[in-house]
Amino acid sequence: MSSELRKRVTLDNNAHRKAEAAAAEVGASLGVYASAAVEYFAARGLDPRETEAREGQLIMQQIKKLGDRVFGFLQEQERTLLTAMLEEMLRTRLTLERVLRLNEILVNNLNSQLETLNADQLQRQQQALKVLRQRNEEAVEKQVREALEAAQKAGPGKRMKATENLVGQGQ
Repeated sequence: MSSELRKRVTLDNNAHRKAEAAAAEVGASLGVYASAAVEYFAARGLDPRETEAREGQLIMQQIKKLGDRVFGFLQEQERTLLTAMLEEMLRTRLTLERVLRLNEILVNNLNSQLETLNADQLQRQQQALKVLRQRNEEAVEKQVREALEAAQKAGPGKRMKATENLVGQGQ
């Protein structure tokens, strides 16, 4: 409250008694208390005569603040977690498509080379292919297990260091 400019306000006796009691309860002068009360209502755009409407407005303000926080949280999740998941999914899909195209080329080349082999050489190649396929399946299963274990350790909402996120990529 500015000491340079003072105005007078007339209150009825009942309001004056209540204001004095409330000011004394919080250890403030009547003028400081009344000024703070006026600032409170004015800053929030509330009408102190409408107690039920005031309560509803305060509740609505709190709901709006909570809604804004929830929306902000969802936006943050989208920016961090969901965008990273989408990026990884797209990277995986494109890599898979490239590998499949490369596989088609290699199979065509292998078929043309196999036509030139005799029966004994062909059998050795088929055996080597079975061993290679088995090793590949085992490596994929191991990497899937390691990735799932790492995800379970980290848990939902826990952040991992970038080096921990690259489980099994050196194999």
